[in-house]
Amino acid sequence: MAIRRCPYCLTVVPAGQVVAYSYDLVCPGCQRPLEISPASRDIAEALGLAAAAIVWFWTTRSWQAQTTLGWVLPIVYAFLALSIVSTLILMLSADLRLRADAPKPVEFAAEAGQGTHHGGSHH
Repeated sequence: MAIRRCPYCLTVVPAGQVVAYSYDLVCPGCQRPLEISPASRDIAEALGLAAAAIVWFWTTRSWQAQTTLGWVLPIVYAFLALSIVSTLILMLSADLRLRADAPKPVEFAAEAGQGTHHGGSHH
């Protein structure tokens, strides 16, 4: 499937909408509920954690451990790296699918047919 496209109507979902509403994502074209595939989430998380580990390792070597900031700032920078990298990767590679737990759309023709049916007991 193409990146950030609705699998039902093939409308491209904006990248900002994918990361801002990742748990309540709705297709802007057909209004069906969507979710980000677990593989896309796992890739974004893994690359974000790798970036955080690299930043933490690099900043612990560059800051002096004797200062108070020497142990706090590497953690803060690693958290920022995780947040930024995982968000960017998700924006660039999100594979969308229809949400499995979403209610099925109701067919209006079926409802209209049920309204004209009368039981034979009250005539």
